[in-house]
Amino acid sequence: MEDGILSRLNFLKYRVNRVKRTLCVVKTYFQTAGLLNIRMLCNYSLILKMVSKKINQDLVDFLEDCGVCQICQLRYLKARGNEYQSIKETFQKLNIKYEKLDDNCSEESAMKKPRKDVCSTCLGLFSKEFQQCIIEAILKTDIEKYDYRDVVVAISLPMMLQIRQLSMWYGLLERFSSFIDMEKAPDVPLKEAAKLILNPIICRELHRNYEANGVQINVTLAHNKELDELVKLQKLHETAFPRPPNSKRQDISRGLIEKQYIPKRLKGELFKQFFPVPPTVVAEPLNLKSIELLGPTIFVAGRYCKLTRELSHTPWILNGHRVMKDSIEEIIIRNVTPLLCNDQSKVIFMSSGREDVDVRCLGKGRPFVLEISNAFTTKLSSAAAYRIECDIDKSKKISVRHLQIVKREELVHIKSGEEKKRKFYRALCMLQEPATSDILEKLNLPQGFEIKQKTPIRVLHRRPLHTRPRMVYSLKAWVHKENCKILVLDIVSQAGTYIKELVHGEFGRTVPSIAVLIDRPIDIVALDVMAIDLDWPKPIKNSYFDE
Repeated sequence: MEDGILSRLNFLKYRVNRVKRTLCVVKTYFQTAGLLNIRMLCNYSLILKMVSKKINQDLVDFLEDCGVCQICQLRYLKARGNEYQSIKETFQKLNIKYEKLDDNCSEESAMKKPRKDVCSTCLGLFSKEFQQCIIEAILKTDIEKYDYRDVVVAISLPMMLQIRQLSMWYGLLERFSSFIDMEKAPDVPLKEAAKLILNPIICRELHRNYEANGVQINVTLAHNKELDELVKLQKLHETAFPRPPNSKRQDISRGLIEKQYIPKRLKGELFKQFFPVPPTVVAEPLNLKSIELLGPTIFVAGRYCKLTRELSHTPWILNGHRVMKDSIEEIIIRNVTPLLCNDQSKVIFMSSGREDVDVRCLGKGRPFVLEISNAFTTKLSSAAAYRIECDIDKSKKISVRHLQIVKREELVHIKSGEEKKRKFYRALCMLQEPATSDILEKLNLPQGFEIKQKTPIRVLHRRPLHTRPRMVYSLKAWVHKENCKILVLDIVSQAGTYIKELVHGEFGRTVPSIAVLIDRPIDIVALDVMAIDLDWPKPIKNSYFDE
């Protein structure tokens, strides 16, 4: 709100300064008409009102002669907000006589009326016919799939419109040089006016509310003559802003035009060598290039348990061929996303760590989250979540619980303090000889110990080679009841510890290892993740019936 007030104050200050610069011109004008006296000169407010009225009227007459529509005329009069919704009332408020404006101009027909040619500055952007074209195109999309009552319209305009605004700027400078600034554009930008005018109309026709966080309707516009205009623009750019020798060619962008293509930096005489001033009226209006819908991004969290030793965490593809048919990521995504979005390929899967292919994850499971862009809804009912959990359970490979929508701010739980988290493992290990009480004594270490662990050879293709300190917080061992050569180890370690290498030592790359502690060879047969020290997302009991 403060930014809006400041913007309005700056505009008023600009208008007052503009009026001051034209007082001499106005004085001459009124003296010629016999209307000026000393008393009127002393009444500054009266003069200001008379000057503004005269300037506004002359400006509208000039714009009308240039083929500018009534909406764009209001742009050059710096109209704001609801002033675009009733052309007649706005012109009357500004004391402008407009012969072509009849009594039928109301809020129902706030757009410009059909003309033989399209507006020379907006190329028909604000015409009622073009509005209807946009609305019909939106209705042909799958907007009804989106469970939102709010929408926001984003319009992408062709760059040739920027050139036409600049051309009109030069035209106004030639006609009204005393009060048109060479650095600040004389009009309300087309994009800003489009938001003020088209958003309410589209929302009304769609029976939806305007809200910045609603479904984004991306409207892309084009014009058949734009390529010709851009070719001329490139030639103008090379002439006006020659590049240094051996430098790369600079692509012309909207930002570059806004920054460099102003009368202060580009002489009007040079501009007129490539483009007409003011812009000429054309018979062909803008055309609608595309309509795209974009829903908001949502985050679906939960915990998964991995029940098999033959499933990769993410798709495992080697040399273009799949090594495994399925993965945890794919099972979860294909069951969760059909209810929430169309494009599964853009869903991002994140989890608090990962298991090897042959490692199970039991207990309460591992926290995960899906980032789903262009979502149909921001809600996931308990019944819908329950059905998804049941469908995932049918795979017999993983199970999911606590499925729920979470806020973006909660994602810090997945990655923050990653190496400080504790993880609980159970390892089945094989000795070459029966376990002894001496071995068990050496492996029951409730106080824990620190290790130095080099990046395992098996992951060097994706991880840098480092030696990392890691804590084993506790170690407990007992002999398997069916085989005295098999030890069961319960290990509580710092996240990021490679448990397999902790057991066998990997040729001395982990120091100390379990093998070093007992001074004899030992290998790991099976490994399970029993628990992850992360209380997130919150436990939730999904049910077939919504609570």
